[in-house]
Amino acid sequence: MSIDRKTADALYRNNFGAFAYATFSIVHPGEPLIPNWHIDCICYRLEQMARRLEAGSNAQPTSEEISNRLVINLPPRSMKSFLVSIAWVAWVLGRNPSLRIICASYSEELAYKFSRDCRALLESRFYKRIFRQTRINPRKSTESEFETTKRGYRLATSVGGTLTGRGADILIIDDPTKANDVSSHVALRAANEWFSGTALTRLNNPAQSLVLILQQRLHADDLSGVLIERGWPSIVIPAVAIDAEDYAIADDEIYSRPAGELLQSNRDSMQALESTKREIGSRNFAAQYLQNPTPPDGNMIKSSWLRRFQTTPRRDKFQSIVISCDPAGKPGISNDYTAIAVLGILEKDFYLLFLNRGHWTVLEMQRHIISLASQWDPTQVLVEDTSSGMGLIQLLRENTTLPVIGRRPKQDKETRLSRHQGRFEAGSILLPAEASWLADFESELFAFPNGRYDDQVDALLLFLDWFLESGQYLQPISFPTPFVVSRPRNFPG
Repeated sequence: MSIDRKTADALYRNNFGAFAYATFSIVHPGEPLIPNWHIDCICYRLEQMARRLEAGSNAQPTSEEISNRLVINLPPRSMKSFLVSIAWVAWVLGRNPSLRIICASYSEELAYKFSRDCRALLESRFYKRIFRQTRINPRKSTESEFETTKRGYRLATSVGGTLTGRGADILIIDDPTKANDVSSHVALRAANEWFSGTALTRLNNPAQSLVLILQQRLHADDLSGVLIERGWPSIVIPAVAIDAEDYAIADDEIYSRPAGELLQSNRDSMQALESTKREIGSRNFAAQYLQNPTPPDGNMIKSSWLRRFQTTPRRDKFQSIVISCDPAGKPGISNDYTAIAVLGILEKDFYLLFLNRGHWTVLEMQRHIISLASQWDPTQVLVEDTSSGMGLIQLLRENTTLPVIGRRPKQDKETRLSRHQGRFEAGSILLPAEASWLADFESELFAFPNGRYDDQVDALLLFLDWFLESGQYLQPISFPTPFVVSRPRNFPG
């Protein structure tokens, strides 16, 4: 079905989503725009905010959807800057050319880039046809600022820049901190202080002016994190869905995103994301792509407490080797992980030698433990005695000679970890200097008890509880004897 130009132009003027899709090729010629639900979600919220501003004092905010504050967290290359700093700014100026808009980014170069793209959009034939009342004042059109003939403007500046004498009906902070400054507490604090002490004071009407923060997450204390902690409304969309979640994409229309779904499956792949994760590290990936940064200093456990070993001691140097398994109830990707750890006891120190996690069936758990046992010759195999753990314990006892112990914790995980904080602080827990699984484990450990997952921590806790409660520190040194895998006819090879 086709519609005439007049009807289409009216649609572009009144529907921001339609306008954004139509203008992408103007700003990015030759690049195809791949439609996706997250674009619709952001466009829908931005249009609601614009209409709230237009309503002025008559607006009656009743929900988060029409608040005048918003934090948007998206992975890199997800179009957040185009949608907000470029297309939406052009659209709201088209509807009201007297609006005064301040846009800030971590550098002038980036801020000016967005300004040039927005100005190019306003100067396009398409835009001039849609919004006939909005024109750029030729006497005030620079890289940092352009003004309309109705005295509205778009001012570009850097985070930390001077804004004396300038006011904003809309304040947009697009990438307040660059990724290279993620470890700089000075840079993070400076951005947060500039926002609170300078940028927010420029609002023409604090009760009605709109404020938007958009970025990929970098740090637990970045500007987005601080504002979300204060209760600001947010749209947080990870590259891979951690949990199932609903997103409003239109009036009375919801996109239900299942756990494990890629954000842009027709562009990205799990293999490509895993490659990116290996290149930038698990901690950076969790922040920038999953929008889930963990505190670098840790919550209950501080990073400075952990000792490192460069080379693993020989097997015969350890008094004991223990495999510890925290089995998940179900193998599906939306469920918890199963985590399996290998730990070595050397005098008063505990060496975390290996750790793995996955969404495995009970038979797959058994295969992983048997494989690790053949490599490490454990003196004990600990399995948390849950519903799935009971089946794993039975299989291991029937099919191997491994010394399997089932354990059922009596307290919650936070209480249990608090009992062992002294061991961490004393430096008795040693981690390898390098390992493929290390970043994932550290992210989980330092986030505990506030992280999304704690399965790897639980595997370690299972071992620490067993060591403390069984009086292993009083035991003489013992060395293992090789275990034997018996293979009954029904045992899966």
